[in-house]
Formats: sequence, C-alpha cells, structure tokens
Amino acid sequence: MKIDFNMSSIILMLRFLRNLKNKQADKKQICDIFNHPDYDFEFRRYGISSKDLLIDYFMKINTITESDIPLLNSERKNMIRNKHKRWLFAYENPEYYEVLYDKIRLFTNADMLEDICTRVKKGLPANTDIDNIRMISTMSIGTSFGYVFDETLHFDIMGFHNGSLDTLSSLIAHETHHLAMWKYVSDFIGSLTLEERYIFSFTGEGLAVKFCNNAKGAISKAIDDNRPVNEGLDSFSMDYLNECFSESLKIFRDTLIDIRAGKMNADDVSNQLKNYWWNLYTEEQNPEEEPLLKHSRIYSFGNDLFGTIYDIYGKETLFDCVRNPLKAVKYFECVIGK
Repeated sequence: MKIDFNMSSIILMLRFLRNLKNKQADKKQICDIFNHPDYDFEFRRYGISSKDLLIDYFMKINTITESDIPLLNSERKNMIRNKHKRWLFAYENPEYYEVLYDKIRLFTNADMLEDICTRVKKGLPANTDIDNIRMISTMSIGTSFGYVFDETLHFDIMGFHNGSLDTLSSLIAHETHHLAMWKYVSDFIGSLTLEERYIFSFTGEGLAVKFCNNAKGAISKAIDDNRPVNEGLDSFSMDYLNECFSESLKIFRDTLIDIRAGKMNADDVSNQLKNYWWNLYTEEQNPEEEPLLKHSRIYSFGNDLFGTIYDIYGKETLFDCVRNPLKAVKYFECVIGK
C-alpha cells in the first residue's frame, strides 16, 4: 500500500491568513484558494453549491461577530459558526500550523504505513488486499476531523489541538478501513432487506473503532494490550456513549421489532439513523450550541454489537455476520441475554 498524499492548499490558506492579519489580503486570493482541487473536493463532500457565503466570511474572519456568521444549507447550517473559534486561532497563530504542516510531512513515512496496514488488515477478512489510497489534508471548511468521500481519505489539520500527531496513524487507519470495507461489501450490500441494512449500518464505524482505535465499549473489549485504549478517540465522548448502552440497546431492539411489523419504513429508519445514531449532541444540549460529542452512538453501539461478536466468536464468525446481518443479532443476543 502507498498513499498519494496532497496537502498543498494548507500553505495557500496560511499565506492568506497572514496577509489578512497584515491587511494585505484581497478577495481574489481567497477565491483562488477555494478553486483549489482539494477545496473543490470539500465543497462537494459538504454539499455546498455556492462559495459566496464562505468567501465573505473569510474576508471578515477577524471582525465578524458570531451572530453575523452566515448559516449554510439546512444540513450544515451551523458549520461555520461551530468552526469559528478554530479559525480565529489560525488567524492569530498561523505559525502553529506551519510547524504542524512540516511535522505531518515527516510523519507520513514507511513505518507509519506498515503500522496502519497491520491494524487495518486485522479488521478485515483474511487475504483482503488494501489498495493504494488517495489522501488529502486541508484547513477544512467543515467540522469533521476525518472522513472518506469519493474513494478519498480526508483529514483536517485543524483537528490537532495540542500539536501532537499521536492520533494521526489511528485516524488514517480508521478511514482506510472504511475504504477497504466499502469494497468488500459492494457485492452483497444491494441485496440486503431493510432490517438487514439497519443492522449492517453499525458495521462501518463499529469495526473501524474496534480494530483501528482499540476501542473499549460498554461490553466490547479492547483488542490490543500494547496500544492505548480508545486511541485517537475523544475520551469524554466515548465515556458518555458507553453509558448510553442500555438506552441504545432498547432503541435497537424496538426498531427491529417495528421494522418486522411494518411500522417503520426506509425513511423512518433513515431519520432515526440521522437524528439518534449520528447525533453529536448530548441530551442536555440544544441544536444552537456547538456539539459536545466528537463521535456518535453509531460508533459505540457498533463496537459493542459487532466487536463483542469478534471477542467471543472470532473473525470468521464476525464477517459471516457482516454478510448476514440477521445472524449478528442472534449471536449478540446469546452473549448479552434477553
């Protein structure tokens, strides 16, 4: 495996921020940056058709009040506001990211790739090949630290708050696992029933955190005693989510009953996944606040559901359950009891 890695837009953005701070920036400069292929990739991923609001925001980044920060589309309306404090830090401290940029270039070496391959392959069926991957890093316009889109892995350099790259290999391994899994499941995912697709939806993040982040769930065990538990994951988020296990289990079980009874259709399931399983807000928060969680319930419950099957029954049974999701429920219920 090798990585085709591009992070050239970062230097351009840092130059713009320096110019803005020195009152030498102009609109053309930020327009040119947003025409960079890596930012074009980000606009497509976040579903942003017009760059005008963002261009206006960046020209005013050091003077705009939070209440005047523009809302984007209905899906991402608070995205800029939730990132504003980090952009202000970058405006005031561009040298921080210049140092980090150089550290990342040195860090992405052969030893790191070998470590990533080892972790990813442990979480895939035997003899699964890992293709070469395309990777991009930007000073991201969005709030996702790492994601996969259009067969490309992206991570946000602004996610490294303390200048440490301890989490970088876990992040790349996690997203590489997604890429490999998507190719593995492509031959059967289209034939799954609604009930099977619902169960299957917990495999992606659940297995990625299990094998690539050494996640410890409410009942699922960390698999590597030689690595930090929950490596590269936010500790507050994982503790909070693991405490939600009983609630999540009830919702999972009730949903399966409702799907079987015809009380929930595909739209209902999709809405539940979006509003509950992928929700980044704690129970006490309201939608106008910045989400406190860095990971959602689909991470923790997916780890407990499929990770526990691996703990008890091994890899062969695990991937039999991935291909046949109804079996996953039977094995899981045998472990935790009804």
